[in-house]
Amino acid sequence: MRKLVIGVASGAVIRQRTMDIAAGRVRPDDSDPKIWVTSLVSVGRLLNAENLAMIDTIREKHPATITDLARLMNREQSNVSRTLKRMSEFHIVEFDETGGRKTPVVNWDEISIIPFQMSA
Repeated sequence: MRKLVIGVASGAVIRQRTMDIAAGRVRPDDSDPKIWVTSLVSVGRLLNAENLAMIDTIREKHPATITDLARLMNREQSNVSRTLKRMSEFHIVEFDETGGRKTPVVNWDEISIIPFQMSA
C-alpha cells in the first residue's frame, strides 16, 4: 500500500509551483503532494463519515462494480457513482476497468494533508 499525500495551497502558489516544475526550476521530491487543493473544505467534503464508510466498504468487501457497492451501502447507484467520480479526481479512489466493469479500488492506507508554502 501507499500514502496519499494532498497539498493545500493558494491557487497562485499551485500555479507558480507548476510553472517552476515545468521550467525546471523546481524538482519535486517523491514525498511531495501529487494532489493539490486550495482549501481543506474540499477534502473535508469528500472525507465525511458516509464517504469514509464507503472507502472502508471498498477495502473490506471488494465490490466488483459500482452497482455492487451501492447495494452494499444501501444508496442509489447514481449517488455512489457521482461520489466515486469526485473521489477519483482526488485519487482517493481509483477504478480497475477490466472486462467492461469499473471496479472501485482504494490503493492507499494512509492520507497526509500538508499545508504548503513556497520558499522565498
